Amino acid sequence: MNQYENIKKYAKNCISGEIISCKKHKWACERFLKDAEQFENNPDYPFYWSEESAQNIVDWFALLRHSKGVLAGQPIILTDWQKFRICQLYGWRRKKNGYRRFKKSFTEVARKNAKSQEEAGIALYEISVTATKNNEVCEEYTAGVKRDQSKIVFNEAELMLRGSPLRQKFDIKRDEIKHAKTGSFIKALSKEDGKSGDGTNPAGLIIDEYHQHPTTEFYDLGLGSNTKEPLLMIITTAGVDLTYPCYVTEYTYCSKVLDPNVDVENEEYLIDICEMDEEDYRNLDNLENEELWKKANPIRMTYDEGIEKIRGEYKIAKEIPEHMTAFLTKCLNVWVQAQEKGYMDMAKWKACQVDKLPVDTKGMSVYVGFDMSAKIDLTSVAFILPFISEEKDAEGEKIIKYIVYSHSFIPNREKLTERKRKDKADYDAWERMNLLTVTDTPIVDQNAVMKYVKDTCKEHEWNIECLCFDPANAAKLMMDLSDEGYEVEEVYQSHKSLNESTQGFREQVYSGNIIYTYNPLLNFAMSNAVIRKNQGLIKIDKDATTQRIDPVDAILCAYKLALYHEFTQSFLKSIDEYLESDW
Repeated sequence: MNQYENIKKYAKNCISGEIISCKKHKWACERFLKDAEQFENNPDYPFYWSEESAQNIVDWFALLRHSKGVLAGQPIILTDWQKFRICQLYGWRRKKNGYRRFKKSFTEVARKNAKSQEEAGIALYEISVTATKNNEVCEEYTAGVKRDQSKIVFNEAELMLRGSPLRQKFDIKRDEIKHAKTGSFIKALSKEDGKSGDGTNPAGLIIDEYHQHPTTEFYDLGLGSNTKEPLLMIITTAGVDLTYPCYVTEYTYCSKVLDPNVDVENEEYLIDICEMDEEDYRNLDNLENEELWKKANPIRMTYDEGIEKIRGEYKIAKEIPEHMTAFLTKCLNVWVQAQEKGYMDMAKWKACQVDKLPVDTKGMSVYVGFDMSAKIDLTSVAFILPFISEEKDAEGEKIIKYIVYSHSFIPNREKLTERKRKDKADYDAWERMNLLTVTDTPIVDQNAVMKYVKDTCKEHEWNIECLCFDPANAAKLMMDLSDEGYEVEEVYQSHKSLNESTQGFREQVYSGNIIYTYNPLLNFAMSNAVIRKNQGLIKIDKDATTQRIDPVDAILCAYKLALYHEFTQSFLKSIDEYLESDW
């Protein structure tokens, strides 16, 4: 069986449960199978599979040697889990030039699952095989939070060459491993290198144990602009500090790319996360189940010595509670301080999306919610249109449903570029889809926002029942609109004020009573929202990231009033007549 078919079989076995896997690893498998289907059936798919390239990297590792443990000195035979990722990294190529598809790779897995070995083997391959193929000098750097950590991968590369027939191809010095033919090299970066960025033009950059990095200094070094096939590799274990960039940015972003229910895609980023699922570690009784340990330990749980080591660490953690944090992070790859619960089950939210609205909205009442909390950043408006459907509840009463529209604003292109970089989100694509308006002003022009609302309602012939604002940043606008004759309501951003709306809207989503058309900006914001509790009351907030939830804030603001909409008899009659018409 060739590597392509082998990986397909592996992915299907993970999804089916034959191979015990966590939710995010299954998503990674689904992503591969989706890519494979495109490759096999879509002639316009921009990537192709090179079996030769995939097999070459497998053969390469077999020429290197294990440096530690019971296998020390023996050839490295990649496991199916390793092949799943490494063969993808080299097997998927671009049709336009034959170069690698993926420019970045993120793998998060529990410790002692051959992370350093993998990084070192790929680094050696890049400075030799890839550099020779592309006829260029390849600068490969390893970066840890401290010099000693930066040297871990470097030292592993040296050890893997001992006893290898490849040893003669490389010149090994204290601080450099050089490929004799091309002059390409591997070096370990110091902390000072990260701060200055001097003297580096990396074709490859390996960031080791990224969860320990308090800043993005090494990440920001970037890759050499002149190199033909750049590669940034991040392999890490979960940590305890949710303010560090590994969790704030990379883990959060990568989880969204994998999640089939979130509209975030990145065709150049290979991602795999192996962790114990939340439903497993939240129930402490499940920690006894060694089968579940396999989710975070695809290699370590395959041999007796590895299993015994985890058993020993679990025994200590049970007896000494202070050690449980270390066990969860290092052995089960769990971000232990990630206690915030996501606000929305994204699969249930996605189920509310429709291609076409089931009713004509002309003449409907609308409640408009605003989030003006960040005038120099993102501002959002939400339109909620309640209507009575033909569906009936258990008592035989017609069910009220809610149509949701959302639109956002950003002041200028500088701010758009900044948000795109910080949030790793496609703001310019959202602008092209008419989901986002750039007001071309120093701050978001509130008058422009209100003009959009009025124009939209006029275009669709919606009757504005109420304009809902947090008065903190819109006091003057509220006063002006009230003077114009609009019904204006204050909705304070507090637990007490928003508890009912926050709970109620989610219940309507889970009951299938919310309807919206495709809006990736709104989906992105919904996936960012987490619950904050205070004395039994809830409201949404951002998670530990800086990502946006403004569209969701606007929706909950509008829903607080839409929840109490009163339907008039004339309106009910017109709806009934419409539903009974031949359409």
